[in-house]
Amino acid sequence: MKIWLVVLCLPLTGRYSTMSKRGFKCSAGISKEICLPDGYSKFELPFVDTTNMIGIAIDIDEVLRINDKDYSITFSTYFNVEWIERRLTVNHDRLHEIGADNSSVTDIPMNLEFIRDLWLPNILIYNLKIFKVIDVLSKMAGLWIATNKKILYSQQTHITFICPMRFDKFPLDTQRCKFQVGSYSYADTKMKFETLSAQYQKNGRNTIALDYDITIEPLADQDMILDYGSLGNFSLAGFEMVLTRYVSTYIITYYLPSGLFVIVSWISFLIPMDVIPGRMALLVTLFLVLVNIFNTVTTNTPKAEGLTAIEAWMLACILFVFGALIEYAAILFKKQRYVSGQHRVNLKIVCKENFKYEVEEKSPAHQAVTMQQLAEEYWRIDKFFLKSFPILFFIFNIIYWMAFIL
Repeated sequence: MKIWLVVLCLPLTGRYSTMSKRGFKCSAGISKEICLPDGYSKFELPFVDTTNMIGIAIDIDEVLRINDKDYSITFSTYFNVEWIERRLTVNHDRLHEIGADNSSVTDIPMNLEFIRDLWLPNILIYNLKIFKVIDVLSKMAGLWIATNKKILYSQQTHITFICPMRFDKFPLDTQRCKFQVGSYSYADTKMKFETLSAQYQKNGRNTIALDYDITIEPLADQDMILDYGSLGNFSLAGFEMVLTRYVSTYIITYYLPSGLFVIVSWISFLIPMDVIPGRMALLVTLFLVLVNIFNTVTTNTPKAEGLTAIEAWMLACILFVFGALIEYAAILFKKQRYVSGQHRVNLKIVCKENFKYEVEEKSPAHQAVTMQQLAEEYWRIDKFFLKSFPILFFIFNIIYWMAFIL
């Protein structure tokens, strides 16, 4: 039995010794084409005297969630990292045996366990909240090593990162969120990052539900360098995610009804002053409806330092209707004051016996003329506000939309 074991092991021993003579030290059972040389240390940089180039490729499959409350964005992506490991040894004889062309670059899929023996860049994702690798039967990740010693490590992940959003212009806002990847400890003299690709294929399945139109733009030049003072400048790669909110839903739901309510309130200036129930019912109803819409807006609006754009709009609409109420209240107060004053004058005059009959004859005609003049004066006031309120509302619209859109 021992003789058979020796016979079986002789071919393996001979092959390993051949590999050793050629300077190979392969990870047994993992790769016959790519080998780690003797003395390889995964704790040392591949390039000591020059800069190590790290390529980042991010292919976003779908944006899963945009949370306005905790200012986070979650997306599903293939997170790919590439770098050159010059210390690897390529077994060209083995490549020739499997029919690979030595003149071209060939990517060789490797067992994922091989990643434990390799040097890995210490990657830092800025403002990272959650980095979750997807599992099915095993981790959804892959490792490829090319014949030019370039390593590609890919993982399917769900990434959640923090974006400092501002909602002062909500719902007319556009958020710009920077996704930045760099080294945790090496400055750009030792390790430099570059964005190989950053893509997002819009499939239309989820963007409407997210309430945003999403585009990917490259980082600006100033966002690709991070100054850490005495530690040096750190290189960054990544992309900028631009979130443009869909406004049509808010215009139909909030802007258009509230604006129409303001226009309807101007009809009150055409209602005669004496029709108190009709005029008051119209204005009070519109005022209460606008207050109710404002409460709904403040409940569903993301928090901002001051008023958001839609809250400013709703307050302006409420003030316009409130102004119509104040104008009518002022007219009623003036009329009541005149009637009370006229009654006191008549009462004082009638009390004087010498002028009693004369006043009784003249006061009705005098009072009729005065009431007619008063009604004409009130109508002039209503016509003034009927002209001024639409002009003011039109000017407000110009200022509002120019301030929040441009």
